[in-house]
Amino acid sequence: MTAFSNLIKNMFSFSNSVHNRLTRDVTLLVLLLIFIFLTLSYFYAKQVQDDITLAIIASAEKMVIDKNKQLFKPISNNLALSKKWAELELLTAKKNDVFNKRFIPILETLPQISSVIIASSKGNEYFLTRKDDNWLSRHTNPKKYGEGVVLWQIWSSNNTLIKEWQEKTNYRPKKRPWYKLGLTTSKESPIKWTSPYSFYTQQIPGVTGVTGWKGSENTSYILAFDVTLSDIALSLSGSKIGKNDISYLISPTGEVILPPGNKHIIKGSSAKGSLYVPGDDNSNYVIFDSVNNWLKNQNQLNKPNSFSRDGKLWWYKIFTLDTYNNSIYAGVIVPEKELIDIINENLTFIFTGIALLIIIAVVMARILVRKYAHQLKDVPKTNILPQDFTNEIYQLLRQGESETLEFKSTMRKNLKTGKNGKEIEIAWLKGLVGFMNTHGGILLIGVDDDANILGIDEDEFENEDKILLHFKNLISQHIGLEFSNYINLIINQIEDKTILVIECERADRPAFLYNKNTEDFYIRSGPASVRLTVSKVLKYVKNRY
Repeated sequence: MTAFSNLIKNMFSFSNSVHNRLTRDVTLLVLLLIFIFLTLSYFYAKQVQDDITLAIIASAEKMVIDKNKQLFKPISNNLALSKKWAELELLTAKKNDVFNKRFIPILETLPQISSVIIASSKGNEYFLTRKDDNWLSRHTNPKKYGEGVVLWQIWSSNNTLIKEWQEKTNYRPKKRPWYKLGLTTSKESPIKWTSPYSFYTQQIPGVTGVTGWKGSENTSYILAFDVTLSDIALSLSGSKIGKNDISYLISPTGEVILPPGNKHIIKGSSAKGSLYVPGDDNSNYVIFDSVNNWLKNQNQLNKPNSFSRDGKLWWYKIFTLDTYNNSIYAGVIVPEKELIDIINENLTFIFTGIALLIIIAVVMARILVRKYAHQLKDVPKTNILPQDFTNEIYQLLRQGESETLEFKSTMRKNLKTGKNGKEIEIAWLKGLVGFMNTHGGILLIGVDDDANILGIDEDEFENEDKILLHFKNLISQHIGLEFSNYINLIINQIEDKTILVIECERADRPAFLYNKNTEDFYIRSGPASVRLTVSKVLKYVKNRY
């Protein structure tokens, strides 16, 4: 069979039957609905993904703020309580033994407090901090030890003096940030916190909470608690909504404050303060990526942003912490919620969507079934089963000609004259037009009116390709190739004779027969094709389509 022959056969193949077209339409409908559903689901999931991620960021931010308050609330409460006690006891820097008894338990109970200081406007100061398993104190008293001299003492855990020595130093209490701030406290603001600075003794960055009062002889006293930034960072780093969330402290200039246990270098000076900045290791690359992105976005506060690392999207937000007078910020980082997690968490929505999809598909399918209902009823009369061709033909022959079945002896040969005649072709073309305008049907060529199988040898076609080409030309000339979808030509043999089977479906628009500049409209009425007048055509078309 040549390629041209295959092309023509495909044009009139069984793939254009009602069954297959209905299957095609339903399949396209389902695919369209699935595409729409998946598209909507994708955008919904993306929106939910962003909403959940931003909600997690907001929750992480709140947790960090709450954690910061939890960290500083007991410190502030103890500082306020200690101030009252110091006022009642007339505590001064000279009463180191009383001071130790009072504050060693506080330092043991609140490990976030790095050290305790009491100072007066006369230049006296007593400083107490941890020293391994013991306690280290620094006593400044210009009248007793001289200007620029401090007394260092080491105390055991039971407040027993172990060692002491004096040291010449340029340390001056009145020049420290906490001292200056302590003088500004009032009844309205009894406790204040410094901006971050470098602690003189430990040489690490931190903040100091201070409170003050007036004593005898118009002497001002200041009580201060030191808290290191690394301890604050360690506390905040435990604030997590999910296992991969990250919290950290950062300076306004983008220097990260890492908790203990991270490799880092110290930048800055003791006078201006110092902050941790990343070293050569990449153990905190996600933090540093967020900071770099934040710096590129011109240090925007309280605004979520995102960055990518190794194909994964991370969201972060940097915001102020009121405790530090806007001089230290906090940051939170969360990985974008995975779509698979979103799907798992929104199964109800998905199942609801699927249910709606099924309902819509059923409704649309019913519409299609109604559309094809008349054609489906005609299916048994408008096609044959190729796999049982012989039995199908014999069954049709037994039925005889009817509204959906017609026999023609030849395709073009007039058996009476022995010549090809146009009237022979027009006769069976009328039948095809009538089938399409009524209920569809089957035309057998090569069978006489008495259902005898003659074959089409009398038509003298050289081969099947010539039959197909002639058939196509007749359809194009007298009916129109646009109706090819409703017509299927089968060439096969029965009783060693070649016959033509033309399956014809009911068309969804009027079909006319064009012949000698005329347009005729035919319908089937019993075993005959009947031509309608113009008025009847208009009425018939109006009621039918």
